[in-house]
Amino acid sequence: MLARLETTLRETGSLWSEGELRSRIKRQARQLIHTSFLALISDGTARQEALRAARIALSGYTSATSWKVRPVIKSFLDCAEIAVAVSLAYDWLYDQFSDEERQVIEESLFRHVLEPALTAYNDKFTLWPKRRDNCTLVSNSGILVASLAVLERYPDASVELIRKSLLSSWRVFEALAPDGAWPEGPSYWSLAMRYAGLMVAAFESTFGQSFGLADRPGFAHTGDFALHTVGPFGAAFNFADSEDRLDTSPLAWFAHRFKRAMDAQLVDAYEGWYLPFNVIWADRPKAYRNVTEPPTGKVFHSGNLACFRNTWSKDPTARPIYLAIKGGNACSGEAGTLLRPEEVILHAQADAGSFIVDGARQRWVIELGSDDYDLPGYFDHGADGRSGSRWQYYRSHTAGHNTLVIDGCNQIPTARAPITGSCVDGQCKWAVFDLSATYGKPTGSIRRGATLIGRQVLIQDEIGPEVSGTIVWSVHTTGEPISVSGSDARFRLGKDHFVVRIIEPETARFELCFPPEPGSFPIADVRQLHGHKMFTRGVTRISELPRRVDRNGKRAAGNLIRRLQIVWPSDKRRLSVLFLPDYDGDELTLPVTSLDEWLARRPVRLARYPRSEFWTQREQDVEEDAIAGRRPVHTPERKHSQRMGGVPERRRERARKKRAPFPARTNERAAIS
Repeated sequence: MLARLETTLRETGSLWSEGELRSRIKRQARQLIHTSFLALISDGTARQEALRAARIALSGYTSATSWKVRPVIKSFLDCAEIAVAVSLAYDWLYDQFSDEERQVIEESLFRHVLEPALTAYNDKFTLWPKRRDNCTLVSNSGILVASLAVLERYPDASVELIRKSLLSSWRVFEALAPDGAWPEGPSYWSLAMRYAGLMVAAFESTFGQSFGLADRPGFAHTGDFALHTVGPFGAAFNFADSEDRLDTSPLAWFAHRFKRAMDAQLVDAYEGWYLPFNVIWADRPKAYRNVTEPPTGKVFHSGNLACFRNTWSKDPTARPIYLAIKGGNACSGEAGTLLRPEEVILHAQADAGSFIVDGARQRWVIELGSDDYDLPGYFDHGADGRSGSRWQYYRSHTAGHNTLVIDGCNQIPTARAPITGSCVDGQCKWAVFDLSATYGKPTGSIRRGATLIGRQVLIQDEIGPEVSGTIVWSVHTTGEPISVSGSDARFRLGKDHFVVRIIEPETARFELCFPPEPGSFPIADVRQLHGHKMFTRGVTRISELPRRVDRNGKRAAGNLIRRLQIVWPSDKRRLSVLFLPDYDGDELTLPVTSLDEWLARRPVRLARYPRSEFWTQREQDVEEDAIAGRRPVHTPERKHSQRMGGVPERRRERARKKRAPFPARTNERAAIS
């Protein structure tokens, strides 16, 4: 650890002055945390060098005219990063500073943090203290830590700010109820929970209590969100404005505080910038090998999110499959209602019903993630939450997601799309979402079901008679097309293969195309830029990101993105599409039943095959009992090969020779449970 921290001392000034502005703010603040912590725990030459570096950094901050580096940011987002770093350095190295140095730091914290924070909290038109997002939580945490640092010198202002930051944060914590999901996606979960943990830790270490924050519903279990939203190959479900890389560092404090072994396991191998806090919060469970394997399915009602997998193994030979799908934006209001400005989730996208699929070491169905934050009006949702400039950009618009588009229109981003039923048990996991309100339609008129059965993924959409117009079903993939013909689409990445198949209706056909070309937009005011160098000469336009996936931490630097779509046949009310990751030609076709059957929890069979050949009397009795409500059907009871969808290995050849490709449905009894 000392060696890692000492590398910070060798970082050159030019390195910290390069790159995107927001990243530079964070790197500089984190460098101060590292050097201060190194000066605290080391000795000899290393300590002296670290102390000198910390003093230089503190001198730069205390002499700055403002810590609000980006004028476009109305909250204390940037200021909080600096405030935490300066406050920690002040606390850790207090005995090393002279009285004069301490006074300079204290006055700087008061001038840059406490005074403007008091003004913001007391201004009834300031929105950020009323929001329920990462910016509010980060701002409150930075203000709290700074107030605690100068509590003795400025008691009145500090006490007032401690109270106001607590009240503001209380509302933010509501977003985690009841089960710990975060509405802004995994990336902003990481940022928000890092500062939430710091806030609660500061309260408890100073006052001996968290004033109820640690007991807020969903907070202690939010590590489940980090666990289940990451696929078998390390990529997170990057909905909203998130990226597919998840920083699990906040779980160091959660494992220390709540003693959850799974949280400790997720953060055990962490070696990033948060390392000093990993050392400080080191009292984490150690018996990782005794951790009970978590369920392979999880539904988060706090985020209208479902995550399913067939195994927790990351070994490709285990053939892991992962499906994650979301509904509407959980903190939104009812369709047709006008939200208050503070209720808008700034990082939300029009992505109700969107999903991702992993398998065969690849992410086959992808989310595009965020676009360039410097695009004009990127965070302008509009007064009604649906008419702002944000919705002209492909990655934010419904068309840029893996869902339905009706008549080319965007969804209503502020509408709810709840989970109306789900099951996470056994080999059949499913969830049904009511997407109706996001299209301005009556409840129950547009529904999407998603299920993982064995290693097969089925997405099924159903619409009512009140739904009309041109409906386009689409998914995005980086797979290289092998063939797209009729109801069958085949892709590959290297040696891995992926098949998508339309099960119903027979008249539906696939089309493969590229997303529209990125647009380019003029920069009206450089003061409104979020991340680019604010005074770069010659830059007059900002473009949408290329239609490529991220690679090695670089935005849109990977493979080309293609769009696979279906124009919904106008006379049909159901569209069922099967996804076969890690396809080897030996998969059997799933049956199609209505979503009402899913919700009625009927039994499931994993594949089509005639009863006369494979259905034993015992199995028939078991299923008939289940239909009559006398006992449940559990696929493992049959002890058949999962890979063959329930057909015993010794009958494989007989099945292959005698079974018709699509046996008549009259020979089947199939439903979803």
